[in-house]
Amino acid sequence: MNVTTKNCARLPGVALLITLIGLSMIGFNAYAASTTGGSVPQSLVDAGEYSENLYDYAKGKDWKHADATLRSLLQAAKKMHTEVADQAAAADRADQAIATLGQAVAARDFQATMREANEVTRDTADMTAVYSTTVPVTVARLDYYGRELEIWAQAHDLGKLRATTVAMRHEWNTLRPVLTSRAAAEATKFESLVAQVEAAKAPAEYTRLAHLVLNEVDRLEKVFHG
Repeated sequence: MNVTTKNCARLPGVALLITLIGLSMIGFNAYAASTTGGSVPQSLVDAGEYSENLYDYAKGKDWKHADATLRSLLQAAKKMHTEVADQAAAADRADQAIATLGQAVAARDFQATMREANEVTRDTADMTAVYSTTVPVTVARLDYYGRELEIWAQAHDLGKLRATTVAMRHEWNTLRPVLTSRAAAEATKFESLVAQVEAAKAPAEYTRLAHLVLNEVDRLEKVFHG
């Protein structure tokens, strides 16, 4: 089942929290490196990368590069239908999400483009979850939630910010023992960041912390890539 935070927005508060925690149980990884489950199809790797790039271009209102990246994303999505086995329904859902993203880009709506691009990263990651990868699933999910913090801080939506924080804590608790065994200092640093996010009260605080979280997630990737 593919459930996005966009769909969760229609749920009442408690149900939203439960659903977001449940989402963190879904495999999330758009990284190219594979260890035991065979190589991740290149189209999935590309789609994950392009959708994340689109998020960044929208944030910077760089529509020239956003247009070009959207075209590349559409090509990658087309290849997914032939390269990814036994996931036709998931590929169709990704197509629908990318179509919505395309509308946001065409409208030059940077906030909608950021939201939809982040959702496409989830859709492609759901498809990638059947593969074993070098970087744990949880690292990619923390990256997703870091972007969610940015999105909902811009929208001044404290309810979604709190729900995202709950989901982030759950995901971090899963990763923490693994990271501690490899890089205790990094684990301590990330724990401090999550605690600060939990204590945040205002959108400006979440924005500042989201930036720190995303930077730290980049460091976590390097830890696991060794």
